[in-house]
Amino acid sequence: MVNWVLQKRSKRLLIFVLIMAIVPVFPAIWLNEKIFSPPRRDIHKYHLTRLNHPAKYGLSIRKFDCLKSKVQCLLVEPNNLAGPGKRGKILRRQVTKKGINLAVYGKIRGIVVLLHGRNGRKEDLLPIAERFVAAGFRCLIPDLPAHGSSPISAMSFGSSRFEASLPRQILNSARAQFNLPKEPAALWGISMGGAFAIQAASESQDMWDALLVVSSFSSLNKILDRQVPNKWKLAKPIVFFYLDIAQWLRGRPRLSNINPQAWAKSIKIPTLIVHGESDNFIPTSQGKEIYNAINTKKKRWLTVPKGRHSNVLATAMPLYAEMNSWLIGVLE
Repeated sequence: MVNWVLQKRSKRLLIFVLIMAIVPVFPAIWLNEKIFSPPRRDIHKYHLTRLNHPAKYGLSIRKFDCLKSKVQCLLVEPNNLAGPGKRGKILRRQVTKKGINLAVYGKIRGIVVLLHGRNGRKEDLLPIAERFVAAGFRCLIPDLPAHGSSPISAMSFGSSRFEASLPRQILNSARAQFNLPKEPAALWGISMGGAFAIQAASESQDMWDALLVVSSFSSLNKILDRQVPNKWKLAKPIVFFYLDIAQWLRGRPRLSNINPQAWAKSIKIPTLIVHGESDNFIPTSQGKEIYNAINTKKKRWLTVPKGRHSNVLATAMPLYAEMNSWLIGVLE
């Protein structure tokens, strides 16, 4: 009788353990999809306005596929005949006031690869490209994996081998396809795109002459930890463990491997780190961790007053003039 009771209790305990082991799988699968395969944004009217009437903004825009159609890109250059658009004119005045002599509109001094944030798409960066073009840079803008028109279903915040090499490969592809000159090249990335940019600069430093990172994170684990409600804190290690299992089963990097702070330690090219002082999603401390890890004296930290994660590029601060002036300075 005693043995029967013990066996029954053992079975119940085993069932309980199995349930406790299986239950976290479901939120982990849901979180995995939400984090690494976010919902995609559609093309909007303001995107189409620039794509269909680029001359109005002083631009020439060419669409092209590269890497066997794995990546869709935009090559944005100045339209010499149209001249700069409204934003371009403002940018040129601001940069000139900083004592920088800009060449005639249309003369190109280099190329900037622009990398969008999570839930973004390449067309979101056209207003940003307009400012860089006005300062004398052509811009190359890809849809990052799992975003926009990308055929790839998931991304890993720049941590996979393919993602680390993506900026280098698309730049080589654009140079070959459009017969572009060998000119200075810079990486610019915001938030998730900043992580891509840091990893890309670390992966192939000989390819790049400068790096600009806006509002990016030092570690994905730290970002996820901030998003977990207090009532679920005790379950966090279990969920994160299953997230890593889900990544491993898909052949993708683990959470702990998505660590821009670690990647930054090998970067020796001139670097500008920009962060909003009021960023509640990615705190300033994480931007500082990236900045401190960059292994060069040719680096600059720039705080955006009243800048949040959502508006860091749209405050009263003339940030585009600051970024372009810094980039012109380090390249010259």
